[in-house]
Amino acid sequence: MPHPAPLRTEDGLKRLVAFTDAVVAIAMTLLVLPLADLAAELRGQKSLGEVISTNSAALVGFFISFAVIWILWRNHHQIMENFRGYNATMLNLHFVFLLAIVLLPLATALISNEHVHWADAAYIVVLGIAIGSLIGISRQGVRDPDLVVDDEQVRHSLAGWAGIGTIAALAAALLVTLLFPSLGSWPLLFLALPGPLEAILTRVRGG
Repeated sequence: MPHPAPLRTEDGLKRLVAFTDAVVAIAMTLLVLPLADLAAELRGQKSLGEVISTNSAALVGFFISFAVIWILWRNHHQIMENFRGYNATMLNLHFVFLLAIVLLPLATALISNEHVHWADAAYIVVLGIAIGSLIGISRQGVRDPDLVVDDEQVRHSLAGWAGIGTIAALAAALLVTLLFPSLGSWPLLFLALPGPLEAILTRVRGG
């Protein structure tokens, strides 16, 4: 006896997005826990300047990861605005995306600890998994046009390869990190390159 096709409703899509939003919010909140632990362990530091100077690595890691998770959520939000349905592949890709999101606070804590080797490389890999899953979710709109809203501009946008430049930048950052581990988190600055380059290419193509 053939099994009935699984039901994919708009309410199901809303629940998927709401669940994703909740997990992202929790992950962003968890980022502050290592800082709270640091505050509880302060000894003999009387000024705010001393606290910031002593714990600068942890503070920078917090702000970077908070911004990174925010950007990942914003991109996810923009992608899902184009969809009116979902499929099994999108569901599985959300699992991968959320796994990477909840691992980011751990990866952040690791890069804040100078005694953990290759923590920066692990952080980059986790970030690459999150971005790769978003690209995969977006591509489902190309593979199954019935899943996206009936708008030509939306279809054209999903048909592009947005995010590939970011993956390339992460690959370059990972390579530099593996070759020069003493650089710490500085190779993540490669992530600033794809946006301006894509803007320039868009203008050139438009001209």
